[in-house]
Amino acid sequence: MSFGRAQRETSAIVHTYCVEQLQNLLRIGTMEWPLPPPPVRDVDLPVVEPSSSTKVVEMGVGLFSIDRASMIRHLEVTREAIIPHRLSLTVDPQKEGERWLLRRLDDVAERILFATCEEWLGLALDVEAPDGDRWYLGIALLNGLCRGPTSQATNRGYHMLESIALAHPPGSWPTRQESGPHQIDWKPENASDTSVNADEAGIDASHWLLDQLEQGNLERRALLVSWFRLMLERPALVTGLALPIRLEQMVRDQPVEVAAELVGCLPRLFELDEQAAQVVLISVRMRGDVQVRRALGEILPALLRVIGTDALNLLDELLGDSDVDIQLTAASALRQLATDFPEELTSRLEKLAEHEDVRMRRLLAQTVLRDYLELHPDDAHGLFVKFWLGRDDVSRSRLRELLIRMQDVNSEGFASVARNILDADAAGLDDLWTALDVRDADRVKAWREYLSGDGPLPTPTP
Repeated sequence: MSFGRAQRETSAIVHTYCVEQLQNLLRIGTMEWPLPPPPVRDVDLPVVEPSSSTKVVEMGVGLFSIDRASMIRHLEVTREAIIPHRLSLTVDPQKEGERWLLRRLDDVAERILFATCEEWLGLALDVEAPDGDRWYLGIALLNGLCRGPTSQATNRGYHMLESIALAHPPGSWPTRQESGPHQIDWKPENASDTSVNADEAGIDASHWLLDQLEQGNLERRALLVSWFRLMLERPALVTGLALPIRLEQMVRDQPVEVAAELVGCLPRLFELDEQAAQVVLISVRMRGDVQVRRALGEILPALLRVIGTDALNLLDELLGDSDVDIQLTAASALRQLATDFPEELTSRLEKLAEHEDVRMRRLLAQTVLRDYLELHPDDAHGLFVKFWLGRDDVSRSRLRELLIRMQDVNSEGFASVARNILDADAAGLDDLWTALDVRDADRVKAWREYLSGDGPLPTPTP
């Protein structure tokens, strides 16, 4: 079979499948009737609203079927995007490429239909000659395509949502996130103007689409959350689409799975609007769901960076939670606490050093005890000794590494810690000497002599 023929057969199969999918998606996309009016209108040509959802489905399928050239063009782009390079090394790369496409009809159809939707909305939002029919087809298809957080729905779908809110055709306006201090590599001197302005009619239409996702199944709601995170990089849309209000309502009313995902939006929202974020946070804290509170614990490091000491009460609340897993999640933020507010670390570490769950002691030994020793190299609070004498092999292994390093670089600090350990247990350093003896037996001898009062303080290792 010639390559040209194989492509034609693939094209026919893909076209048939796309028509089937399009018909189904338009039906889904028009279930909530009526559709929102177009944001862009021709003053000389009044928009004729479709009389029924059936008319929208028929018009969309008919237009797609007639415009075969566009489908083939989108298929070519899809070929380039998803056929892996390694197939070019096969005996018959063209044949294998076509097989690759046919095994992934769902992905191929989704990409083609998203491209079709972009075209329809592009014509609908063309200020010079807006196409009202294309608007109803585009918004219906977009609603149908947004079935869950796929890559296409998350990125291309969100770009079309922004396009609707801005009343500009997709691809005709800056798509970069608004630059600012929230970006790691941001520099004021390199800042560029990527700001956009929301359109009132576009905002109304966008609200309709957001409502459809919010009222949909968990997959559609998960997609909505991913859009929220992208939207937070567009302050104009955050305000225009009343995102804080929607977040607060959804945090209160949505199932636990959705509410937990929404929690991840809080750090960025605090950067944009602290007052609104506090309102959302109150609703989050009122929920007793373990999953939601665990998600709150996971963002604690980010909240410490964004709102500083205002996050300490929340940290203490979660450290004292009745659920140990939530406590563990919150304790992971202590490393950030040691970095930003070191004076707040020791008091909390003292409380947790006596924790009955070995997982907590291991977490602290592996994460923040090094930071504690940098703040208190003499272990004045005796916390290192408590962890060392806990006899947990996992923790002991990490602490042994810290002691070996400490005796190399900070002789006075190590001497203080070592004496504290020996005062509590005369044999408490035996396994440390055993490990260090393999590397440097002479240094072990020097430390033993010093600690017994028979030699000078060993100097740091060069």
